Amino acid sequence: MRIGIWCAYGRTLAPTEGIGVFTHALARGLAGLADVEDVQLLIHAGDEPAVAATVAAGGGRIRVATLHRQAWLDRWRWKALRRRHRRLCDRLAAEPGAADLAARRGATERSIDRVFARQRIVEPAGSGPRDVWLLPHVAVERPFATPTVVIVHDMVPLHFPGVIRAVDQESFRRRAHLVAREATLVGTMSRTIRDTDVAGLLGCPPQRVRVVPPATPDDLGAAVGHDALIRAVPAAARPFLLFPAAWRPYKNHARLIEALPLVRRGGHADMQVVFTGSGPLPADLARMVADHGLAGAVHAVGSVDRPVLAALYRAAAATVVPSLYEQGSFPVLEAIRCDCPAAASDIPALREAFAPLGGAVPLFDPRSPHAIATAVLDLLADREGVRRRQQQAFAALPPRSWADVAADWLAVLREAVGGRA
Repeated sequence: MRIGIWCAYGRTLAPTEGIGVFTHALARGLAGLADVEDVQLLIHAGDEPAVAATVAAGGGRIRVATLHRQAWLDRWRWKALRRRHRRLCDRLAAEPGAADLAARRGATERSIDRVFARQRIVEPAGSGPRDVWLLPHVAVERPFATPTVVIVHDMVPLHFPGVIRAVDQESFRRRAHLVAREATLVGTMSRTIRDTDVAGLLGCPPQRVRVVPPATPDDLGAAVGHDALIRAVPAAARPFLLFPAAWRPYKNHARLIEALPLVRRGGHADMQVVFTGSGPLPADLARMVADHGLAGAVHAVGSVDRPVLAALYRAAAATVVPSLYEQGSFPVLEAIRCDCPAAASDIPALREAFAPLGGAVPLFDPRSPHAIATAVLDLLADREGVRRRQQQAFAALPPRSWADVAADWLAVLREAVGGRA
């Protein structure tokens, strides 16, 4: 089978964060299966260095195709169509029964698809047509002539205002519905997301949805040494709580910042928080740090490569994930794998994800700084016991590698190609 994975979403899915960790791990797993002839990653031209490690890990079975920038006239048409689409979406939201507006919106969406279909794709020599396309995100403004499997990780832009621009909210909603409706099959990694987002928000019938649990990311590799870590992240020289996550409202960095003074007053006066994620501390969080007198105790260290992240896990007092909404949490699993005790939000998807660990992961109310601080203080009071219980629970799990995950997704892709959806 020849599999295409669409990775051109404004920028290539970064192989070090979020959905990108999943996508690149899955690509490597698929390339290792005997029934897969090759895997083609479609990226934006110029992003080749971002996928070089994944291509190298594929042993010649992962190739790259490039999507090139639209011609200036098509870019102008696309911007004009997007503006028209937003206006129609806003009017239709105010007049949901207006059939003429719905028809015009649909025609505009088809026009956007046609503009995107004219983008030039340069494929490697001898690549051949794809049997199926895997879409790791719903934001694909392009029709496909071959079967497609779209993966819905979550619909957080529809749950939390501010994740995307307000003017794009309704447009994203309609695009997500359209892509999910036109895909041959829809996949997700969580029963909670299947029920709440895929069926609940997108209206996908159960017979078109497949749930494939992930494995723990296996690409952290060897951690850098202590001296190299301190050079990269000087804050790691003192005790710290770690939260590796992008700056998005639902990640809930603010409540962890508010919990830090309570942790410090609870007997850990020198405790800090280290955030990884692209860019500096957002202005609203920086004001919160100043208001709580935490200057020098909250550190935004930017995106770090995977060996540095592994070293941060190993050096942290604990990893704390206070997210308000998730389909799962790679940081918690990565932390445990790196021998770092972890605590996380008591939300449905994380209860589902960590149920196999039998209560070894402390859960807390993510909307309460007091609850977060209490969970952290309890963990720190018995850090070795929590670490040991999590290691034992993790070791007792049935083995699941990314080769296993890839085999399960390959079965879904085969089903899509076979037309049994």
